[in-house]
Amino acid sequence: MVQLSHAEVENFKPSFPKFYNSSAERKANNQLYYLGEAKFQDHVTLPFYGVTAENPADGDGEKLIRDFRKCTDETCDFKFKLDASQAKQLKLLAIPSIGLTLVPRHWQEIQANAGANGTGYALIMSPDQQQAIELSDSAFCVGCGMRPATLFFPKLLKQSVEYEYGGYQDRNKLLTVVYPAKNVAFFSYQIPGLPYKTHGVAKYQDDGDFNFREIQVTFNPQQTNQQHTNQQALVTTILNFYHYSH
Repeated sequence: MVQLSHAEVENFKPSFPKFYNSSAERKANNQLYYLGEAKFQDHVTLPFYGVTAENPADGDGEKLIRDFRKCTDETCDFKFKLDASQAKQLKLLAIPSIGLTLVPRHWQEIQANAGANGTGYALIMSPDQQQAIELSDSAFCVGCGMRPATLFFPKLLKQSVEYEYGGYQDRNKLLTVVYPAKNVAFFSYQIPGLPYKTHGVAKYQDDGDFNFREIQVTFNPQQTNQQHTNQQALVTTILNFYHYSH
């Protein structure tokens, strides 16, 4: 373990995410607006929604961020292969400070937050709140991004500690990580108490302005969905689309 005086290096302790605001607050701040039908390869379509978030800026008169617009051929046409049977189970969301993500069509519980510094966070959960999709984007906040990035990219730990951001280490070897590129990690781990795994994608950029973004998907592969579609296949599609669109 790296010894430091002001920045802590913590051991990775996975836990299942939870909403930290009320259902009433989420309904008021995180509204869904239908934008049209998103088009994928081979004429596959699915519904596309914009999500609002509470505006962190003071005094501009707008309570909510509506960072989206109605579909046009240019904005809602994606060169991404999507299985037609899976498309029936999914919808596309545009989330402020996060961007695009595919989620199960019947999931309605959404918490989305945008920071004044451009950072973004979103948590989308199943109706029983036992399955989740969690996303974050550090924007240009170096400390917000470098610290969590060290878990998936240990080579960043020395620099993060030197900057006094701290970091994370996987001392219990809970993570399984594959690197399709030096700044991209596909990972999985198991949350204690859950019989199924969390899968995710983490990325960073360090071309003058450090940015870190990630998605984590926790699905129960044994749960039967409405179309009896393989849940694990949906996870793969959600992660691949995130990798494609981010």
